Amino acid sequence: MKRKDEKAGQAGFTLIEIIAVLVILAVLAAVAIPRYISLIDEAREQALQGAVAAALSHVSMAYGRLCLQNDAEPDGATLATECGTTNPMDETDYTYTFTGSGNDVAITVTDVDDATATASATWASPAD
Repeated sequence: MKRKDEKAGQAGFTLIEIIAVLVILAVLAAVAIPRYISLIDEAREQALQGAVAAALSHVSMAYGRLCLQNDAEPDGATLATECGTTNPMDETDYTYTFTGSGNDVAITVTDVDDATATASATWASPAD
């Protein structure tokens, strides 16, 4: 009979053990959640920079194509018009704006889901 009573008193965890585990989990969450959010923000920024690089490449390809077709170097306005008619890599996550000035093309990329996330670059003609 005595053994049965000893086992009944030892079943489960004490309140202090449960509280200690909850405190440890809270501390881990306090450290991990901000780091996770930071990683997400960094990934979005890198993806935006990748979209800018794709747009720069798109302008370079249009420049080469127009040089070959017309046997002359296009100006920035012609390049901007040519690039504005097609979307680089059929991208749907970003909107692209191409603006020609002289021989250069200014590029602005905006995230469709977050209009405050934008990045810009300028493509300079190799003839300059």
